[in-house]
Amino acid sequence: MSRIIKSYHAAAEKAGNKTIKIREFSSFLHAEEDIDDPLDAAHAHAETAEQARHEAEEILNRARNRANELIQEAQAQKDFWEQTEKQQYIQQAFDQGYQEGLESGRQRGYGEMSQSIEFAKTVVEASKRDYQQHIESSEKIILELGISVAEKIIGKAMETDSEYFFSAVKKAIKNAREYRDIQLHVHPAHYEFILSRKEELLSIFPKETDFYVYPDHDLNEGSCIIESQNGRIDASIDTQLEVIKQKLADMLEGE
Repeated sequence: MSRIIKSYHAAAEKAGNKTIKIREFSSFLHAEEDIDDPLDAAHAHAETAEQARHEAEEILNRARNRANELIQEAQAQKDFWEQTEKQQYIQQAFDQGYQEGLESGRQRGYGEMSQSIEFAKTVVEASKRDYQQHIESSEKIILELGISVAEKIIGKAMETDSEYFFSAVKKAIKNAREYRDIQLHVHPAHYEFILSRKEELLSIFPKETDFYVYPDHDLNEGSCIIESQNGRIDASIDTQLEVIKQKLADMLEGE
């Protein structure tokens, strides 16, 4: 029996020296660079984290199974000696020595199992933290990509369809319909088109309003600034996208 315990102990010590590596955060970032689809990147992170948890569970199960095997082997040895030894003094001497060895083996087995369980717990917790960090990182990356794609789509839409920009101007004018003495500032590229639709914009106001359209070289294409005695409204496409981006970022941080 002592040989069994020593053999198991040596194997357990050898197994205990095995290092289980958790993929570092940077490795995931490199992996993300190789994945064009951000949803695929998030899926890859989830699969990696799931694999880490699966390996931790296997370690825990092996530790439990080995502890049970140790107890069963010791019990089998005890049964054998009880059936074959007839002389009382030999039986008593054996029982005494066996009980001491059995208890020692049990304590050693339980101790090693406890260490394996604690190690498995540590691996699981580390994988959970790593998984959460990569999920949060992926969400931010997806958000940035989404805003970038939206900017390109909107920019392309304004280049090919002036009505797209005009609808944004109309929406901004509606927010200032109760004001008087309105000044609308747009990029020179949009000036002629907006000027040609001035009457349509004037019809938005419920009462007579002084309404002027100015070209402004300091503005970017897609920019729209409304000024009046009541204040200033920035209805630029870039500004609206930035507001949406900030709201989405706040939502992610609040989860």
